[in-house]
Amino acid sequence: MNGDASGDLLVVGWGSTLGAIEEAVERARAEGVAVSSLHLRFLSPLEPGLREIFHRFKKVITVEINYSDDPGAPFITDENRRRGQLSWLLRAHTLVDVDCWTRVPGEPLRPGQILQAIRDHAPRGGQA
Repeated sequence: MNGDASGDLLVVGWGSTLGAIEEAVERARAEGVAVSSLHLRFLSPLEPGLREIFHRFKKVITVEINYSDDPGAPFITDENRRRGQLSWLLRAHTLVDVDCWTRVPGEPLRPGQILQAIRDHAPRGGQA
């Protein structure tokens, strides 16, 4: 884990997103955001203890090079929203409401993009 063991936001990634996520988290922490990150090494089997880790944060999101619907898009509801595959896997495995931030840029994700996603997803005023 990168950052504190509990807080407002946990960013979960795997694969090539490691460096960009860790840099974005460090930059957000320097701004005072209570954010940490967790990088998965294996998806099958998933590492034990994820549910307990997730419950120590107000909000959990995945950062994925993948496709998902934006929550505010027209005609998109919580019931019909398509989420990134890692988000779905973690939701099913832990029964925690794991959200996602996804992009398919055709190149590696950049820390600045992830930093903005952290700012957008960080709970404000004690709300998740």
